[in-house]
Amino acid sequence: MYDLERQEEILRILEEKKSVSVHSLAERLYSSESTIRRDLSALERSGRVRRTFGGAVLEESNTKEVPLFLRQAQNGEKKRIIAEKAARLVENGKVIFLDASTTVAYLVPHLKQFKNLTVITNSPNTSLELGRSGITSYCTGGRLLESSEAYVGGEAEDFIRRFNADIMFFSSRGITDDGYITDSSAEESQIRRVMMANSAKKYYLYDESKLGKKYLCNICSVADIDAVIGEIERSF
Repeated sequence: MYDLERQEEILRILEEKKSVSVHSLAERLYSSESTIRRDLSALERSGRVRRTFGGAVLEESNTKEVPLFLRQAQNGEKKRIIAEKAARLVENGKVIFLDASTTVAYLVPHLKQFKNLTVITNSPNTSLELGRSGITSYCTGGRLLESSEAYVGGEAEDFIRRFNADIMFFSSRGITDDGYITDSSAEESQIRRVMMANSAKKYYLYDESKLGKKYLCNICSVADIDAVIGEIERSF
Protein backbone atom coordinates (compact mmCIF):
# COMPACT_ATOMS: atom_id res chain seq x y z
CA MET A 1 0.00 0.00 0.00
CA TYR A 2 1.38 3.43 -0.97
CA ASP A 3 1.77 6.20 1.63
CA LEU A 4 -1.17 8.22 0.29
CA GLU A 5 -3.47 5.21 0.15
CA ARG A 6 -2.56 4.26 3.72
CA GLN A 7 -3.11 7.81 4.95
CA GLU A 8 -6.49 7.97 3.24
CA GLU A 9 -7.45 4.73 4.95
CA ILE A 10 -6.33 6.14 8.31
CA LEU A 11 -8.59 9.14 7.75
CA ARG A 12 -11.51 6.86 6.91
CA ILE A 13 -10.94 4.89 10.11
CA LEU A 14 -10.73 8.08 12.16
CA GLU A 15 -13.87 9.46 10.52
CA GLU A 16 -15.66 6.35 11.78
CA LYS A 17 -14.06 5.97 15.21
CA LYS A 18 -12.88 9.56 15.96
CA SER A 19 -9.81 8.25 17.84
CA VAL A 20 -7.51 5.29 17.32
CA SER A 21 -4.24 3.88 18.61
CA VAL A 22 -1.04 3.40 16.62
CA HIS A 23 -1.08 -0.30 17.54
CA SER A 24 -4.59 -0.91 16.21
CA LEU A 25 -3.85 1.00 12.99
CA ALA A 26 -0.69 -1.03 12.45
CA GLU A 27 -2.62 -4.28 12.84
CA ARG A 28 -5.50 -3.17 10.64
CA LEU A 29 -3.30 -1.83 7.85
CA TYR A 30 -0.61 -4.55 8.05
CA SER A 31 2.08 -1.93 8.61
CA SER A 32 4.75 -1.31 11.20
CA GLU A 33 4.04 1.07 14.07
CA SER A 34 6.90 3.30 12.93
CA THR A 35 5.26 3.61 9.49
CA ILE A 36 1.93 4.51 11.09
CA ARG A 37 3.60 7.15 13.26
CA ARG A 38 5.13 8.76 10.16
CA ASP A 39 1.71 8.75 8.49
CA LEU A 40 0.10 10.37 11.53
CA SER A 41 2.82 13.02 11.62
CA ALA A 42 2.15 13.83 7.95
CA LEU A 43 -1.58 14.02 8.57
CA GLU A 44 -1.04 16.23 11.61
CA ARG A 45 1.04 18.64 9.52
CA SER A 46 -1.83 18.86 7.05
CA GLY A 47 -4.21 19.76 9.88
CA ARG A 48 -6.39 16.66 9.49
CA VAL A 49 -5.51 14.83 12.72
CA ARG A 50 -4.12 15.61 16.15
CA ARG A 51 -1.54 13.27 17.66
CA THR A 52 -2.23 11.91 21.13
CA PHE A 53 -0.21 9.66 23.41
CA GLY A 54 -0.12 6.35 21.57
CA GLY A 55 -2.48 7.36 18.78
CA ALA A 56 -4.44 10.19 17.16
CA VAL A 57 -7.85 11.84 16.99
CA LEU A 58 -9.63 13.40 14.04
CA GLU A 59 -9.21 17.17 13.97
CA GLU A 60 -12.73 18.55 13.57
CA SER A 61 -13.68 22.15 12.91
CA ASN A 62 -16.68 24.01 11.60
CA THR A 63 -14.43 25.86 9.15
CA LYS A 64 -12.36 23.00 7.69
CA GLU A 65 -13.44 21.25 4.53
CA VAL A 66 -13.56 17.46 4.51
CA PRO A 67 -11.61 15.92 1.59
CA LEU A 68 -13.77 14.63 -1.24
CA PHE A 69 -12.55 11.03 -0.97
CA LEU A 70 -13.76 10.89 2.63
CA ARG A 71 -17.20 12.29 1.82
CA GLN A 72 -17.63 9.89 -1.09
CA ALA A 73 -17.12 6.93 1.24
CA GLN A 74 -19.61 8.08 3.86
CA ASN A 75 -23.14 6.66 4.07
CA GLY A 76 -23.21 5.38 0.50
CA GLU A 77 -26.32 3.22 0.90
CA LYS A 78 -28.26 6.06 2.51
CA LYS A 79 -27.23 8.41 -0.28
CA ARG A 80 -28.51 5.91 -2.84
CA ILE A 81 -31.89 5.82 -1.11
CA ILE A 82 -32.03 9.61 -1.03
CA ALA A 83 -31.11 9.82 -4.73
CA GLU A 84 -33.92 7.42 -5.64
CA LYS A 85 -36.40 9.66 -3.82
CA ALA A 86 -35.02 12.80 -5.46
CA ALA A 87 -35.25 11.28 -8.94
CA ARG A 88 -39.03 11.03 -8.56
CA LEU A 89 -39.16 14.83 -8.75
CA VAL A 90 -37.54 14.92 -12.20
CA GLU A 91 -39.48 14.97 -15.47
CA ASN A 92 -38.50 14.85 -19.14
CA GLY A 93 -37.23 18.08 -20.64
CA LYS A 94 -36.30 19.80 -17.38
CA VAL A 95 -33.33 22.08 -16.72
CA ILE A 96 -31.55 21.10 -13.50
CA PHE A 97 -28.89 22.63 -11.27
CA LEU A 98 -26.69 20.14 -9.39
CA ASP A 99 -24.14 21.30 -6.83
CA ALA A 100 -20.78 19.58 -6.29
CA SER A 101 -21.77 17.59 -3.21
CA THR A 102 -21.21 13.84 -3.08
CA THR A 103 -24.83 13.29 -1.99
CA VAL A 104 -26.15 14.95 -5.14
CA ALA A 105 -23.66 12.99 -7.28
CA TYR A 106 -25.59 9.82 -6.40
CA LEU A 107 -28.53 11.25 -8.35
CA VAL A 108 -26.69 11.20 -11.71
CA PRO A 109 -27.25 7.48 -12.56
CA HIS A 110 -31.00 7.97 -12.09
CA LEU A 111 -31.15 10.77 -14.65
CA LYS A 112 -30.45 8.42 -17.58
CA GLN A 113 -34.11 7.34 -17.58
CA PHE A 114 -35.28 10.83 -18.59
CA LYS A 115 -35.31 12.47 -22.03
CA ASN A 116 -34.05 15.89 -23.08
CA LEU A 117 -32.62 16.95 -19.73
CA THR A 118 -30.17 19.84 -19.45
CA VAL A 119 -27.96 19.90 -16.36
CA ILE A 120 -25.75 22.72 -15.08
CA THR A 121 -23.20 21.93 -12.39
CA ASN A 122 -20.06 23.31 -10.78
CA SER A 123 -18.62 19.79 -10.39
CA PRO A 124 -16.22 18.58 -13.09
CA ASN A 125 -16.68 14.98 -11.91
CA THR A 126 -20.47 15.21 -12.16
CA SER A 127 -20.24 16.82 -15.59
CA LEU A 128 -18.03 14.00 -16.89
CA GLU A 129 -20.42 11.38 -15.53
CA LEU A 130 -23.38 13.15 -17.15
CA GLY A 131 -21.54 13.16 -20.46
CA ARG A 132 -20.87 9.43 -20.21
CA SER A 133 -24.59 8.95 -19.61
CA GLY A 134 -25.51 10.92 -22.73
CA ILE A 135 -27.08 13.80 -20.80
CA THR A 136 -26.62 17.36 -22.04
CA SER A 137 -24.62 19.22 -19.40
CA TYR A 138 -22.76 22.45 -18.81
CA CYS A 139 -19.96 22.88 -16.28
CA THR A 140 -19.27 26.32 -14.87
CA GLY A 141 -15.51 26.54 -14.86
CA GLY A 142 -13.92 29.00 -12.45
CA ARG A 143 -11.43 28.42 -9.65
CA LEU A 144 -11.17 24.77 -8.63
CA LEU A 145 -11.30 23.95 -4.91
CA GLU A 146 -8.93 20.99 -4.61
CA SER A 147 -10.48 19.57 -1.44
CA SER A 148 -13.99 19.29 -2.88
CA GLU A 149 -13.25 19.29 -6.63
CA ALA A 150 -15.79 22.07 -7.13
CA TYR A 151 -15.58 25.23 -9.24
CA VAL A 152 -16.22 28.43 -7.28
CA GLY A 153 -15.71 32.17 -7.56
CA GLY A 154 -17.06 34.99 -9.68
CA GLU A 155 -16.64 33.22 -13.02
CA ALA A 156 -18.60 30.20 -11.79
CA GLU A 157 -21.33 32.42 -10.34
CA ASP A 158 -21.65 34.48 -13.54
CA PHE A 159 -21.95 31.28 -15.59
CA ILE A 160 -24.80 29.99 -13.42
CA ARG A 161 -26.66 33.31 -13.73
CA ARG A 162 -26.95 32.73 -17.50
CA PHE A 163 -29.43 29.90 -16.90
CA ASN A 164 -32.91 29.51 -15.48
CA ALA A 165 -33.47 26.06 -13.99
CA ASP A 166 -36.66 24.19 -13.20
CA ILE A 167 -35.12 22.25 -10.31
CA MET A 168 -32.07 22.55 -8.07
CA PHE A 169 -30.69 19.70 -5.99
CA PHE A 170 -28.07 20.48 -3.36
CA SER A 171 -26.59 19.27 -0.11
CA SER A 172 -24.17 20.55 2.53
CA ARG A 173 -22.28 19.48 5.63
CA GLY A 174 -25.07 20.12 8.11
CA ILE A 175 -28.60 21.15 8.95
CA THR A 176 -29.41 22.52 12.38
CA ASP A 177 -32.32 21.39 14.54
CA ASP A 178 -34.07 24.69 13.86
CA GLY A 179 -33.76 24.26 10.10
CA TYR A 180 -30.71 26.22 8.97
CA ILE A 181 -28.68 24.59 6.19
CA THR A 182 -24.97 25.17 6.85
CA ASP A 183 -21.57 24.45 5.36
CA SER A 184 -17.88 25.07 6.12
CA SER A 185 -17.06 26.51 2.67
CA ALA A 186 -18.07 30.13 2.11
CA GLU A 187 -17.39 29.87 -1.62
CA GLU A 188 -19.44 26.73 -2.20
CA SER A 189 -22.23 28.21 -0.08
CA GLN A 190 -22.33 31.24 -2.36
CA ILE A 191 -22.51 29.03 -5.46
CA ARG A 192 -25.56 27.32 -3.96
CA ARG A 193 -27.23 30.66 -3.22
CA VAL A 194 -26.77 31.76 -6.84
CA MET A 195 -28.29 28.47 -8.05
CA MET A 196 -31.22 28.96 -5.67
CA ALA A 197 -31.89 32.46 -7.02
CA ASN A 198 -32.22 31.11 -10.57
CA SER A 199 -34.21 27.94 -9.89
CA ALA A 200 -37.97 27.52 -9.68
CA LYS A 201 -37.81 24.55 -7.27
CA LYS A 202 -35.12 23.86 -4.68
CA TYR A 203 -34.54 20.54 -2.89
CA TYR A 204 -32.05 19.81 -0.13
CA LEU A 205 -30.69 16.25 0.16
CA TYR A 206 -29.34 15.02 3.49
CA ASP A 207 -28.49 11.88 5.42
CA GLU A 208 -28.73 11.53 9.18
CA SER A 209 -25.03 12.34 9.70
CA LYS A 210 -25.82 15.97 8.82
CA LEU A 211 -28.60 16.40 11.39
CA GLY A 212 -27.98 18.85 14.20
CA LYS A 213 -24.71 20.08 12.65
CA LYS A 214 -23.88 23.79 12.49
CA TYR A 215 -20.96 25.03 10.39
CA LEU A 216 -19.48 28.41 9.57
CA CYS A 217 -21.84 29.49 6.78
CA ASN A 218 -25.61 29.67 6.70
CA ILE A 219 -26.75 28.85 3.17
CA CYS A 220 -30.46 29.26 3.77
CA SER A 221 -33.35 28.13 5.94
CA VAL A 222 -35.62 25.21 5.09
CA ALA A 223 -38.34 27.87 4.81
CA ASP A 224 -36.52 29.17 1.71
CA ILE A 225 -36.72 25.90 -0.22
CA ASP A 226 -39.42 23.54 -1.43
CA ALA A 227 -38.49 20.36 0.45
CA VAL A 228 -35.81 18.45 2.31
CA ILE A 229 -35.21 14.85 1.24
CA GLY A 230 -33.62 12.30 3.55
CA GLU A 231 -33.59 8.55 3.94
CA ILE A 232 -36.10 9.05 6.80
CA GLU A 233 -38.77 11.70 6.53
CA ARG A 234 -38.81 14.34 9.28
CA SER A 235 -39.89 17.92 9.78
CA PHE A 236 -37.83 20.94 10.80
